[in-house]
Amino acid sequence: MSLFPVCYFLASQLSEILMIFSTPFRDGVKSAIPIWLAFVPFSFALGIAAKTHGLSLEEIVLMSALVYAGPAQFAALEPLASGKPALHILLTTFLINLRFLPMSTALAPYFRRIRRLTLLISSQFISASSFIPSYLRFQKEGESNSESSSEKINESGRRNLHYFLGVSVTSFSVWVLGSGLGYWVALRVPPGFEEGLKFILPGYFACMLVMEMRGWTAPIICLVSLIAAVPGALLSPNWGWLITAMIAASVGWGLEQWIQRGSR
Repeated sequence: MSLFPVCYFLASQLSEILMIFSTPFRDGVKSAIPIWLAFVPFSFALGIAAKTHGLSLEEIVLMSALVYAGPAQFAALEPLASGKPALHILLTTFLINLRFLPMSTALAPYFRRIRRLTLLISSQFISASSFIPSYLRFQKEGESNSESSSEKINESGRRNLHYFLGVSVTSFSVWVLGSGLGYWVALRVPPGFEEGLKFILPGYFACMLVMEMRGWTAPIICLVSLIAAVPGALLSPNWGWLITAMIAASVGWGLEQWIQRGSR
């Protein structure tokens, strides 16, 4: 087998490897420091919860590297531990991770003249935390460069990519490392303490819910979910709660649309 294709690929990616010395990448690293501070406790909690639900160290580290989505990873722990069907788990995490589609769509115009392979690899590092500072910076720079030539705007794509990777790659590393360290900490907790750690998972989602509760829509969705959860679980232990969640989400979306039309 010829080594020429391999050498050519490495040479073509050399500029991307050397990006760590670029100013935009270093700016991205500085912007990511608050994200690291937020990721440390949540990634630790994920590692501890994974140990409580019977996953191995290799499994949780691999999950953090491949999935890299806190809500989806937390949501998958209980189905994995209870032996739910693989399709069930995939559908659940797919619905949760649909939020990355509009994020990718919003960032794409700022990465002009970037190879598709590079963009494909970089897309693995998108998260809600890395999206926000990157998008705000790109928007601000786009407004200031509104009168620039099209050539200069296209050349900014590489600088934008370096900044995005400075934010996202370092945050990704903190998340993966933190989940592994959290698992290591869980191995050393006193006997019987694991029962208390099982409350990390519902506590995590409770915190997310409280932060998102605005107006009357969210409380109504919670009430509908509470009423429908028990019958749904009794009708189908494997699929009941997922169907219930989809019904509650549909009710919430319809209610928001109705409220918006009424306010016009």
